[in-house]
Amino acid sequence: MIKKWFAAGTIGAALTLSACGSDTTEVNEEQDTTASESVEETEEEVGEAEEEPAEEEAAAEEETEESEAGKRSNPVAVGETKVVDITIFDNESNSYEGKAEITVNSITRGEEAWEEIQSTNEFNEEPAEGHEYLMADVTATLVEAETEDYAWYLDAMNFNFIGSDGSPYDWTSVVVEPELNGEVYEGGTLEGKVTNMVKQDDPILLVFEDGNWDNVFFSTEE
Repeated sequence: MIKKWFAAGTIGAALTLSACGSDTTEVNEEQDTTASESVEETEEEVGEAEEEPAEEEAAAEEETEESEAGKRSNPVAVGETKVVDITIFDNESNSYEGKAEITVNSITRGEEAWEEIQSTNEFNEEPAEGHEYLMADVTATLVEAETEDYAWYLDAMNFNFIGSDGSPYDWTSVVVEPELNGEVYEGGTLEGKVTNMVKQDDPILLVFEDGNWDNVFFSTEE
C-alpha cells in the first residue's frame, strides 16, 4: 500500500512539475515575443528619428539654394547689394583676392535712355529698328583686399547683357557720362553707367563674372 501511495505521489509531483514547466516555457516565450516587438519598435523609432533630421537638412539646403540671390533663376534685384569675390593684379600679374559690393541702383531704357545718350554725344548711334538702349546705374565698393598697394580695376565691359533667349548681346559703342570705369583701392567706391543696345522689351539680365569665374546675375526689372 505504501509503495502505491509513493508511486502515485511521485507521478502527481511529476505531472505538477511538468505543468509548471509548460507554464514557465509559455511565459518565457511571451516575454521573448514582447522583447522582440519592443526592439523592433525601438529600431523603427530610431530610424524615423534619423530620417527627420536628414529630411529637414535637405529641405534647408534646397531652400538656401533657391533663395540665394545672384543665380540666373534668382537674380539680384535692382537696389539690392551683392557681395562678390574679385581679383586684383599687380604690375607683374600676381593676383590678390578681395571682396566688393555691387549694386544696380536704377535702370533707364527706351526713349528716356536715348534722349540722355543723344544729349551726351550727338554722334552716338541711334537705336536700330526694334531695339532700344538700356542704361544701368551701378555702384561698386571694394570692401576687402589682400593688398593695399594695388587697385582693383573695374570697367563697364566687365558686365554682359543676357537676353531672354539666354544669348549675350554684342556691345554697341556709346558715350555716356559717367561711364563705369576706373581703379579703386580698399574702401573706395566707383559709380557709373553700364549701357548697351538691346531688343525692345526684352527682359535683360546684367551679368558680372567674379574672381572665381562664376557669373553673378542682376535683374534690370524695376
